[in-house]
Amino acid sequence: MRFCFPMTEQARVWSVVHAYIAAAETYLDSIPKQGCDVHGNPLQCRATTRKGTACQRVPLPHNGYCPSHQHLAETEETELAAVA
Repeated sequence: MRFCFPMTEQARVWSVVHAYIAAAETYLDSIPKQGCDVHGNPLQCRATTRKGTACQRVPLPHNGYCPSHQHLAETEETELAAVA
């Protein structure tokens, strides 16, 4: 997006953007990583229980399901492959 700013202002634009990115990185680094999302809300498994309520367990980071519901992730992958 360099063409949006004149050459004489590009150094100042870069410093402003760099400052905002550094502030965002500092904020994200200050958030506890385990069990919370970016907004500080506790993470929950994507599955529902037999009663129809949301599973309250903390999900694994690679697919969003807790250890008890890992079989749902495998089923999801199989269904996506069948559709494609």
